[in-house]
Amino acid sequence: MRSTRETTMGFNRVDAAGLAPAESFAGGFGNPLRVPMMAMMLALGLFANACDKEAPKAPPAPVAAEPVKAPPPAPVATAPDAAVPAKPKMVANNDGLSLADRVAKRQAAEAKVAAELAAQEKQRLLKYDKGKLPLHKQVFAFIVKTRAQYDKVLKSGDKGLVDKLRISLQKPIVLMGKKMATIDPKGGNSNVTTDYDVMLNALANDYPEAIDASFDGDKQPLAAQTAELDRRTKKVEDWLAEVKSAKK
Repeated sequence: MRSTRETTMGFNRVDAAGLAPAESFAGGFGNPLRVPMMAMMLALGLFANACDKEAPKAPPAPVAAEPVKAPPPAPVATAPDAAVPAKPKMVANNDGLSLADRVAKRQAAEAKVAAELAAQEKQRLLKYDKGKLPLHKQVFAFIVKTRAQYDKVLKSGDKGLVDKLRISLQKPIVLMGKKMATIDPKGGNSNVTTDYDVMLNALANDYPEAIDASFDGDKQPLAAQTAELDRRTKKVEDWLAEVKSAKK
C-alpha cells in the first residue's frame, strides 16, 4: 500500500520515494509560480540576444547629381564675303604732282569758287541798293551833316553847346532811323544799312559824350569814335559810287 504525503502548502504531491507525480513534469505548468519565471527568463534571453546584434546603420545620404551642362553653341559659319575687307592699296597718283602741289591746287580751286560766289553776291547787293538809291542818298547826307554840326561845336570848346545840339538832334535822328529801316526791312539785301544804323546811334549818344570827355582832358573816347565814323563813312562813299555806276 503506497503512502503519500502533501506539502505544507498543498501545492506538490510526492510519493513515498520522494518523487513528484508524473503530471508535475508535464511542461512545468502544474506549478503556478513556474510560468512567470520561465517567461521572464525567456524575455531576458531575447533581450541579451538583441543587444549582441549591431543596430542596422542608416543608409548613406544620396549624392546630389551634378547639373547637366548645356553643350557649347556650335560656331557660326562666316560667309566668305562677310569677312573684314582688306584695306585698299595706296595707288600712286599719276598726275606727276607732289603732295604739296596737290594741296596748293585744291586750295586754289576752292579760292576760285569762293571768289565766284562773292562776285555773285556783290552783284545781287548792287542791284538791290541801286533800286533804293534815293533813300541811301537821304540817309547818308543826314549823317554827314549831323557829324559836321558836332565837329563845329567841338572846335568851340563849349560843353553847353554840345549838350544843346544833342538835345535838338534827338528827334531828327529817330526819324531818320525809321526812314533808313525802309531801305531793307527784312535785312540781308543792302550792303550799308548796318553802317547807317551804327553811325546814327553814335551821333545820338557816343559821339557827343566823347566830345564832352575831350573837354575834360580825356581824348581817347573821341579818337575811337572818330576812327570808327571815318571807316564807315569811307565804306558807304565807295559803295554808293559803285551803286551809281552799276547797270540795272
